[in-house]
Amino acid sequence: MKILKNIAGAGAIMTLASMVTVSCIDGNDWETDSSFDRLFSVNSENISVSENATTAEVKWDLSKDAEYYIIEVSKDTLYDAIAMNGENAIVYGEDKSITESPYLLTDLSADTKYFLRIKSMSSIKNESKWAYYTDYSFTTKTEQLFETVSNEDISDKTITLHWTPGADVDYIEITDANGTSIKKVTLDDTAKSEGTVTIDGLNQLTSYTATLYLGETKRGVVTFVTNATVPDADYTVYLAATDSLNNTLFETMSEAGYQTVNIALASGAAYNNDNSIVIPDGMSVTFFGLPGASQAIISVKNIDYAGTHEFIHFENVELNGEHGDYVFNQSVSAHVGEIKFSNSFIHGFKNSPFRMQGSDMKTVNNLTFDNSIIYGASSRSYSLVHIDAGSGNGKVENILFTNSTVVYTGKSFIYCKNTDFTSLKFANCTFSKIIGVGDYFLDCAKNTYGPSNGTSIENCIFGSSSVTPAEGEKINGIRAKGTVEVSNSYATKDMYITNNPIGNLTSYEGGEADLFQNSANYDFTIIDNSFPGKTNCGDPRWYKK
Repeated sequence: MKILKNIAGAGAIMTLASMVTVSCIDGNDWETDSSFDRLFSVNSENISVSENATTAEVKWDLSKDAEYYIIEVSKDTLYDAIAMNGENAIVYGEDKSITESPYLLTDLSADTKYFLRIKSMSSIKNESKWAYYTDYSFTTKTEQLFETVSNEDISDKTITLHWTPGADVDYIEITDANGTSIKKVTLDDTAKSEGTVTIDGLNQLTSYTATLYLGETKRGVVTFVTNATVPDADYTVYLAATDSLNNTLFETMSEAGYQTVNIALASGAAYNNDNSIVIPDGMSVTFFGLPGASQAIISVKNIDYAGTHEFIHFENVELNGEHGDYVFNQSVSAHVGEIKFSNSFIHGFKNSPFRMQGSDMKTVNNLTFDNSIIYGASSRSYSLVHIDAGSGNGKVENILFTNSTVVYTGKSFIYCKNTDFTSLKFANCTFSKIIGVGDYFLDCAKNTYGPSNGTSIENCIFGSSSVTPAEGEKINGIRAKGTVEVSNSYATKDMYITNNPIGNLTSYEGGEADLFQNSANYDFTIIDNSFPGKTNCGDPRWYKK
């Protein structure tokens, strides 16, 4: 056993000696695979991308010993086995120009998904392995070649779009609020060159999105809402809530030669002016409140319509007397075919919405209040329609109230001093707190003047007079020539007409409180189920449902 142990020990010593001899020969250096002598990869977790439409800024931590970097992006997926410079790839830095972080990638397509990878490069060491953006890809933003859509670009049925002239684009797609495609418009050479096109066939008051495309790439996106349908006119100006309703606006339109214009007013906006508005001679105008949660408000000192006008209309607006005592207080010579208030709220005027005065000749063919509510006035000096020019120097040929509610008119309801005219008609109206002591529903100063075609009252409710007369006091009906025709119209017991009665008004045995929901707070909803006119009498907005 001792001999065997000695032999084994001697062999081990010889082996060790041999190893020492070899080690000494190689100078303590082991042979290595040179392919493993490469640069460290970029740390993927510290790669970040800030994308824009056609560019993206890439940031990363610099690698030890790297002289430059190569960045590759591709619309196709990237991984190690994918060769560089694929069909849908862009390679940056092959010219050794990328030496610092960050770096701006250029010539990208907008609204496009790109995969990204980076490698470290050196002239003396092998390149690193690819490092991949931790999110793998980024998406460039949509380009915005569209210009801002202005009020003048939008109508009720069309949109005019503007973008960078000469830009490389193919078509525009219009989608609705649900993203449903409404239409695609292929752009011709003229549209491309000029950078503009008008698209029709849209619906009023509807939200749309327009997208500008080159192939499948978005080059612009804009959202807009079409306007309400406005009356036909030579020109429509859309006023924003911050715009002013002033004479400069009218003078500018007059200088441009426009004869019929729409003033489209933003919903809920207040257009106040302590000065009078003068409508230029020859111009006809519609003040048009755009639909919305509340009506546009007009409050000016006065509106002067000197000269000749085919019409002056108010549609879907609120007119209040905060800045003036009248809507109209005409003294200078004028002629208007029609002044009309439609779906409007008229209130707060100290004196009157409509007055004619002075010796100059003034005529209005038709004065109409339709589907409107009128409250006022705080003064007892003037009537709702007050024509005191006298001797025919001021005249409205035809006066019409339809589908409207009037609460307290100040003095008389209609006053036409010693003036003949053609007609006066009331249809489907609710009246409350009208006519004070000594005043008239219609007063022409003498029975020898008045409407040649008479006065017509149909489907109306007279809720109450403005006061309860004391003994001996008089509240008057009609002092005018001509017949008075009344049909399906009622007066409650609170309507005191003690002199010159309005014939054939049917008496309602109760008072306003019995017939209406809450007349004190201007709610004239009919609550009496037994009332014969509950579904066909008075302002239709108050019919019994």
